[in-house]
Amino acid sequence: MHSQGKVVDGKVENRMKVNCEWCGEPFEKEQSRIKQTVKLGQKHTCSRSCASKLTNEDRRCDPTTRNAEHTRKDKEKFPEKEHARYLVRQAIKTGKLIPLEECELCMSEKNVQGHHPDHSRPYFLLYLCAECHRQADEDPDKYENLATDYGV
Repeated sequence: MHSQGKVVDGKVENRMKVNCEWCGEPFEKEQSRIKQTVKLGQKHTCSRSCASKLTNEDRRCDPTTRNAEHTRKDKEKFPEKEHARYLVRQAIKTGKLIPLEECELCMSEKNVQGHHPDHSRPYFLLYLCAECHRQADEDPDKYENLATDYGV
């Protein structure tokens, strides 16, 4: 950090160069703001975008269960799955898609779930009970032509 003083409206403005905690880019910040940031125990960021990313990373805690750990890893490893699920949840929430209440294979009404044979087509779904869903995940080609394109 080094300071630079320049006159603005008759006042000397002391600025220092600091590095952004998120992106690492150097930027200038008023000395009084630097002191305030340090006093509050915060980190220096060059923009609101970097501050938001840093805050979200700081909030992220370690998963507390094995299931939560696997869920997080799956979301990071297969973002297209999470995106397809998100789009379907939003369509259901807004009323654009009404999920079926019975399995399309065995007609069971117990624990019916949406199955995506192809995650690049989020509204191409097959509604299955948990047992049929497990079978569909084991042999996806067998069930793909049974799905319906809801094309929301």
